[in-house]
Amino acid sequence: MTSLSPILSVRNLRVDFSTYGGTVKAVRGVSFDVYPGETLAIVGESGCGKSVTALSLLGLIPSPPGKIVDGTATFLGKDLLAMKDRELQKVRGREISMIFQDPMTSLNPTMRIGNQIIEVLRQHRRMDRARAREEALELMELVRIPQARARMGEYPHQFSGGMRQRIIIAIALACRPKILIADEPTTALDVTIQGQILELLGDLQRTIDMAVILITHDLAVVASVADRVAVMYAGEIVETGSVDEIFSQPSHPYTQGLQGAVPNPELAREAELVPIPGSPPDLFDPPPGCAFEPRCPLAMEVCASHPPPPFALPHAGETAPGAVAETTADRYSACWLHHEAVPDALRSKVTGGLRS
Repeated sequence: MTSLSPILSVRNLRVDFSTYGGTVKAVRGVSFDVYPGETLAIVGESGCGKSVTALSLLGLIPSPPGKIVDGTATFLGKDLLAMKDRELQKVRGREISMIFQDPMTSLNPTMRIGNQIIEVLRQHRRMDRARAREEALELMELVRIPQARARMGEYPHQFSGGMRQRIIIAIALACRPKILIADEPTTALDVTIQGQILELLGDLQRTIDMAVILITHDLAVVASVADRVAVMYAGEIVETGSVDEIFSQPSHPYTQGLQGAVPNPELAREAELVPIPGSPPDLFDPPPGCAFEPRCPLAMEVCASHPPPPFALPHAGETAPGAVAETTADRYSACWLHHEAVPDALRSKVTGGLRS
């Protein structure tokens, strides 16, 4: 575990949505830390609660129907979840910024691009218009918009998808935030532009020394940019670890399933992908035990009736602690197969040689 103190600590976050059909338990006890300057990737299938988790931190869950029913999110000594909207407005954009999935829905189609950046600078950094205009130009050049001065007067529809995403990044970075939340920032882009955007984010992160929370379902993106990974399933985090540990020694059957469903260029071209059977559980009525149990090839009787705690896992070269993890543990797996009473032959199917 890093010796730095986390810049953001989320504990036991729970978010419900009330609908005509009942209450959807979208986020169910999520805990994680974010450290200064790092990239934490939150990965999982669509609908697992990744975006809801991020939106909750900034008070962007529509209420009703959404409601944060429990948890804390401590940012620089203050609980984001306990703040009133006026207090959160001072945090949004200035201290924590967010890049949304579709840049076209994040930009005002009736405003010139330059004015949209200027508005943020004047609101949060109290610049006069002339200084804000020069800063907006610098930001457009920072995110590598060609002919930035001329393009400040253009409208969003005059930019390509990749260029619009660069504008969103410029707006998000206008106040030099301490944390940038990037929610599927490359989903709508082709592979070439995706690579450029990810490279740009990495360069900017080092330039202004900010932490990044990257939300994605794309494991290739995670492998190329993340420092640590939190794997989500059915509103819960089921495994965390460094990016190398998650990819080389996945220790939860769901994480292993995700990797098995992704093409591996090192294997033969004819090698078949292995999809995860079944579907995620109904979060109107979550299962009493492990949410992955109905789809898990290694499920045991206890999995159906008792939710697994997070079991601390060793790092490379260490022996396993063999105990339930603290919530601050940076390497754990919420799977009963890591319990000390499980036979070694069965446990080894998810430990990959981690335990001595």
